[in-house]
Amino acid sequence: MPYTNPLVNTLFLALQLLAIIDPTGAIPLLAPVISQADDRTLRKIDRLVGIGVPVLLLFFALVGNYLLDVFSIKSYDLKIAGGIILLVVSLDILREGYPKTASINVEEFVFVPIVTPMLVGPGAITAVLVMRSMYPLWQLVLAILIASGITYIVIKFSQEILKRLGQDMLKFIGRFMSLIVAGWSVSLIIDGISQVIKSLGL
Repeated sequence: MPYTNPLVNTLFLALQLLAIIDPTGAIPLLAPVISQADDRTLRKIDRLVGIGVPVLLLFFALVGNYLLDVFSIKSYDLKIAGGIILLVVSLDILREGYPKTASINVEEFVFVPIVTPMLVGPGAITAVLVMRSMYPLWQLVLAILIASGITYIVIKFSQEILKRLGQDMLKFIGRFMSLIVAGWSVSLIIDGISQVIKSLGL
């Protein structure tokens, strides 16, 4: 449910997106590859994350409404479907400590699968589409930029973060963030079902 304060709305959206993207949860998977990469490859990785994550999310934020119109999808349909997908993503993070992804190596460590689907996966895309139907575009765009900026910083300093926190702590953070996603996904499902009931006049 949107808040009356636009700033609170924006921060709320950024937190939700950051929880779904979960850059800290991806660090244990990135660590073996980063340790083998040279400085040039590391800079390329940073650049692709810094550009790829916001571009993909902004793309779905801008064309989300058109996609809904083309496929005749109602907002409550998206809330229910999106809530289910986000719930699955959150449960996956809760079990594993990070989102599941395919094995990677240095050669593949460019755009796929780091930017997508590791960071910008089905959960993040679904969240943006749902948020676009509920909040003003400028708030969502600003939230995307905030979440993307934090994601870039986390990935850029992933080696230092891994050394200081350790994999167990990072998995704990990932599981904690998954609770936020799970709570939001349940509220989306309930809200969507309520709107369906109202639309049927029950």
